[in-house]
Amino acid sequence: MTDNTPQLSGLFGVYLQVRDLDRSFSFYRDVLALEVVWNDGALAILHSHGEPADSLVLREIGKTARHTLGKAGVTRVLWRAADPVGLDRAEELLIRQQVPYQRHRDVEVDGITLHDPDGLEIVLLWIGEKVPATAPPPWLYWYH
Repeated sequence: MTDNTPQLSGLFGVYLQVRDLDRSFSFYRDVLALEVVWNDGALAILHSHGEPADSLVLREIGKTARHTLGKAGVTRVLWRAADPVGLDRAEELLIRQQVPYQRHRDVEVDGITLHDPDGLEIVLLWIGEKVPATAPPPWLYWYH
């Protein structure tokens, strides 16, 4: 890298193509409690509450679209939590909504894994300050 490499401020968000926009929109709005910014029936944009840089864009591509996990493309979406308490609140919501999930607890890494209506893996994640910055965290290697 050279000194004149432009510095980007961070990831804007994730763009997902979904089979049924209404079904996916309801999942991300009601289950993951994302805030609706735009929905015109073909494209929807959602944000985390208070964090407009974390955006999720959903675009309907139809019910016959093939989505095979493990192929090239998005296979997992990681959504950060500010603290472990945020994950506890998310877990309570998942229980109320009767959404299947798995909780992964560790001292410095805490996460919840669930799937959206199209089967895409969603990981709600909190990473503590003591996780080494020199190597990827172990959760990056989770397999299906």
